[in-house]
Amino acid sequence: KELERAGIPTAVLTAIPNIPIAVGANRVVKGIRVEHVCGDPLLSGADDRKLQRHIVEAALDALRTPVDGPTLFEPDKVATGKETVNA
Repeated sequence: KELERAGIPTAVLTAIPNIPIAVGANRVVKGIRVEHVCGDPLLSGADDRKLQRHIVEAALDALRTPVDGPTLFEPDKVATGKETVNA
């Protein structure tokens, strides 16, 4: 929160978004699974890299997006915008 107060946007990448939203994190990016937040080892190497890139792009999009409170960014919803969560 101190970084945000200083004007530096932050994002939390997690498979369990309820926790950072509950504590007031401004930008929360939903990952895939707890043990593999930024990927899926069950996918082929090429597909896993595509998924990883998609998640990182969602996180970068979250950092570029001004928010006024806890906001959930879901990688599969990046193209359609953000979903605001009232914590």
